[in-house]
Amino acid sequence: MSGDEPEFGHGEGNRPLWTVRDRDAETIRTVLRKAGLREFSERHGGFLVEGGYDGGPFLVAFADDSEPAVRELAQCEAALLRAGYRVALEPSDAHALRAWP
Repeated sequence: MSGDEPEFGHGEGNRPLWTVRDRDAETIRTVLRKAGLREFSERHGGFLVEGGYDGGPFLVAFADDSEPAVRELAQCEAALLRAGYRVALEPSDAHALRAWP
């Protein structure tokens, strides 16, 4: 593989996966998309996956403060638990979870 290509290939939308952290974040996104959850975009609210640096947890948040986001958060938690992740609510944000592989 050339040095110009991401070590872990590309994720959804041709997102480059340069590091283990990028790959692991994309795995979480894939779990959530397969569970029927919508990823955030310029056109609509949805989930975001951030963090995961230095072995810390990933933050899975919703960029939508509506009541359906609460329901989506519960669906997100269930999907991640089924996929084998350890999950906890983010103490500082009612619309976010911490997730560890």
